[in-house]
Amino acid sequence: MNVFVGCSSRDTNNEDYNRIAEEIGKFIVRGRNNYVFGGCDMGLMGKIYSVVYNSTDSKVIITIAKAYEDDLKILSYSEAYMFDTVNERKNAFIELADVMIFIPGGIGTIDELLTAIETRRNHEHDVPIIIINANNFFGHLLDMLNRIYDESFADSRNSKLYFVTNTVEEAVNHLSELTNKSINNY
Repeated sequence: MNVFVGCSSRDTNNEDYNRIAEEIGKFIVRGRNNYVFGGCDMGLMGKIYSVVYNSTDSKVIITIAKAYEDDLKILSYSEAYMFDTVNERKNAFIELADVMIFIPGGIGTIDELLTAIETRRNHEHDVPIIIINANNFFGHLLDMLNRIYDESFADSRNSKLYFVTNTVEEAVNHLSELTNKSINNY
């Protein structure tokens, strides 16, 4: 399974977020899944990358915008796809992913999350979207989405396009339910 993780490319001192990134990396490796990401060895991305990179059973798959092509020189990877624009890159990781997981990050992470939701809403894909809302990181964004639904700017059924949880364990359990198979490797 190809697991895209949208997250920070900048370092954080928040140990909860760092632990979640490491747990996701371990989940990817234990399940012999592949890590699809934006190609950075720093931040939460880098934490996951360092776990997956050391595995012989999981691939590192990079989707990167041309503006960051120098990052490819310092990374080891199984596959890399470079795109002229961020939008082309987002389309590619959505096509490559079997599941998209979002954990804390910056503007790029929020852009990727909203793109994933909007393109799923428009039936461009049916890739599961999981938001790990640790420490209520996405709380204001989720509140904004709920306000959009409450004020009828979008149908409240859109909230079913993504699954919100607080832990990696809950995310893995949800993924097990979606795939109708137990993911015992968590």
